[in-house]
Amino acid sequence: MAKVSFFKNYRVYLLTSVAYMGSLLFGYDTGVMGSVLALKSFKHDFGLPTESNGFADAKNAHVSSNVVSLLTAGCFFGAIAAAILNDRYGRRYTLMGFSVIFLIGAAIQTAATHHIGQIYAGRVIAGLGVGGMSSVTPVFVAENCPPAVRGRITGLFQEFLVIGSTFAYWLNYGVALHVPTSTKQWRIPVGIQLIPGGFLLIGLFFLKESPRWLMKQGRYEEATASLAYMRREETTHPEIVNEIAEIRAAIDEELAETEGVRWKECLTPGNRYRFITAFIIMMCQQFSGTNSIGYYAPQIFQTVGVSKTNSSLFATGIYGTVKVVTTGIFLIIGIDKLGRRKSLLFGAAWMMTMMFIIGAVLHNHPPTNTNTVSPASIAMVAMIYLFVIGYSASWGPIPWVYVSEIFPTRLRSYGVGLAASTQWLFNFVITEVTPSAVNHIGWRTFLMFGIFCLAMGVFTFFFVKETKGRSLEDMDILFGTVDAEKRAEDVERVLQKKLAAQEARNSSDDKTHAVGLEDVSQTAAK
Repeated sequence: MAKVSFFKNYRVYLLTSVAYMGSLLFGYDTGVMGSVLALKSFKHDFGLPTESNGFADAKNAHVSSNVVSLLTAGCFFGAIAAAILNDRYGRRYTLMGFSVIFLIGAAIQTAATHHIGQIYAGRVIAGLGVGGMSSVTPVFVAENCPPAVRGRITGLFQEFLVIGSTFAYWLNYGVALHVPTSTKQWRIPVGIQLIPGGFLLIGLFFLKESPRWLMKQGRYEEATASLAYMRREETTHPEIVNEIAEIRAAIDEELAETEGVRWKECLTPGNRYRFITAFIIMMCQQFSGTNSIGYYAPQIFQTVGVSKTNSSLFATGIYGTVKVVTTGIFLIIGIDKLGRRKSLLFGAAWMMTMMFIIGAVLHNHPPTNTNTVSPASIAMVAMIYLFVIGYSASWGPIPWVYVSEIFPTRLRSYGVGLAASTQWLFNFVITEVTPSAVNHIGWRTFLMFGIFCLAMGVFTFFFVKETKGRSLEDMDILFGTVDAEKRAEDVERVLQKKLAAQEARNSSDDKTHAVGLEDVSQTAAK
């Protein structure tokens, strides 16, 4: 059954593989600089202290904050811009534009020569591209996915993200071991990001536009053809006819209720609940502490006692690999079986426990000998790995899945845009704060994130609704913006209109055919 499902939806997987190159770049760009900042070659080229580890030196901590947080600042504004462009120009063309912006930023970073300002500028521009892509790609993929496997396919956003960051970790470890300390050592990992960026831009030329966006524009025949292509069915197949009818009915309901006033639409009770939930769930994802570890993994590992650069990079590579494997397993067997809500509750409890343990061990057994790794340091590294297992099976993939599926078609680009910009805003806050927090309050940083994880679990228990197995149009019923009986009536009305139109066309064709036969008969008689 799984094989049939995969081959049935292989075009959706192909579209996802291309579109989520943007997610891979998101992961790679966030992972690469944290590791590059630990390389002595980078510190030497940009005039940073080369003898200190982790965030022990204030100047290194300051530059680390700037290099990482400027990317997230650019991403924040890119995500906001994408919400408007995505709605106006469609998913495909918007992604093309942001991929070009990203390539420009990546090229500036790669070409930087001894002036940290060039790195800063490249990070901001690349951030605009990555932020825009993070706002568009979940929408593009979700709008093409069948409900039964939407969680698994949409959740690949997180899998591509962690593959990108893990590849960055191991690449940095490789250059640290095998490339001599020189400008080339850090420039290779920074420049590699141009390859997936180019692949994304080229691949987009071969994809079709989202059927739901086309339907919203009134391009009904194109929408039907696009959906039929993705489902590998004829346009007249009952599955396609019913899904198109449901999509059109939902859009007609939105238009009739709001008369095109979009901001008033956002403030209706059901939609307001969705926007607030999307904002909070993405804020919570950042306050789990995972990105503090993800961005600054080498320095974090140095903080807990893995002080040698190569050892910390190796530990970082293992950290990323654990994320890739756990996320993949969860998407295959967990997300569409356990559902969204249970996974978030379990993940919050698990992450809270790990953070409290790390903080307690670091408080009672701080690292003292920089030449050896103590048992306490090994225990803390193990807790970090266990923490990321819980994150990868809950708060990693699910927020992106959840926000991409809960909004109505007319508001989806704005809802996901809000979620993505929220993610980047608090991503910026956390990454800016982390170096100083570790530098000043030490073990209490992990205690702080543990308390945040507890709050995330409380929020999920009271406010997060289960969306597993529902179509995108069913979300209006779940969040109370439309009654189930009214939706069924509206879908039936659309189907009857299509049937009447088809009968009218058939009748017209029959009359034309009859007139043609009569003309032929008269000509023969003459």
